[in-house]
Amino acid sequence: MTRQKTWALVSNGVHARILRGLESGALEDPIELVSKAASTHLREILSDKAGRSFASDGSGRRSAMEPGSDPITRDMQDFAHETLSTLETHLRAGRLTRLAIFAAPKMLGVLRNEMSASLRAAVILERDLNLINLSETDLREAVIEALREEPLA
Repeated sequence: MTRQKTWALVSNGVHARILRGLESGALEDPIELVSKAASTHLREILSDKAGRSFASDGSGRRSAMEPGSDPITRDMQDFAHETLSTLETHLRAGRLTRLAIFAAPKMLGVLRNEMSASLRAAVILERDLNLINLSETDLREAVIEALREEPLA
């Protein structure tokens, strides 16, 4: 029987901490990831005036154009992809066999949408909690406690 290697991903959409070695008493340093997005504030991204467009009916009217997509969600998707890619690499290498996810609600949804089937199969726990601002000690204790409370397969 192979030894279980449980890791935890804690993320809020712009910052992620990956806790390793949750079964053993050895404290492995967490992997820290930070989004490369220049800004996470929509007011800064949309501070420029919207473009203008002519009406399609030929009347010559012009109106402001709305942005085509939500840039913050797009940044979260890119960050989720980067984070999940890191986890996938460790999963393939056998350094992780089980994954617990603690993320802000919107980021949890993004992670679910971006996750590969192989990584999804390793997920043992998902919680929509933003724990990113806890100290390393408090974070590790909160994650371990949540794992104890969860009936694992």
